[in-house]
Amino acid sequence: MIVDTHTHLYLSEFEHPDDAVTRALEAGVEHMLFPNVDVGTIEPMKSLHARFPRVTSMAMGLHPTEVNENWREALDLVERELDSGTRYVAVGEVGMDLYWDKTFRAEQREVFARQVDWAASRDLPVIIHCRDGLDDTLDVLASAKQLPKA
Repeated sequence: MIVDTHTHLYLSEFEHPDDAVTRALEAGVEHMLFPNVDVGTIEPMKSLHARFPRVTSMAMGLHPTEVNENWREALDLVERELDSGTRYVAVGEVGMDLYWDKTFRAEQREVFARQVDWAASRDLPVIIHCRDGLDDTLDVLASAKQLPKA
């Protein structure tokens, strides 16, 4: 069974996401996991999943590149969505990304740590994004009260 464990076909860059899902299925992919990016991608992700519910699953999280001055509000919304009753199979895509910008390094660490805790407390795996932030990623994971599945 071929599973795409990480695809963002719901993003605006994909002009025809339904066609992309169909092509993947025709090519032999049997299941796709959609990890969330930010508050603006929740609805498009849920919409695409609703059109292909038997061959897609969703993960809820706040991507590290989307951590900015409004991170608290975004994280609150992501947590409410995670607890909304919608079925999410993981917390993700979360982690550290210091490739483009280090301005919100401390905030990325806090956001990542909270989401690691959410995953562990909900018995969900975590989907980790790490780009130029391995030391921070490992430090956050080492500091976690309980490690989730990954």
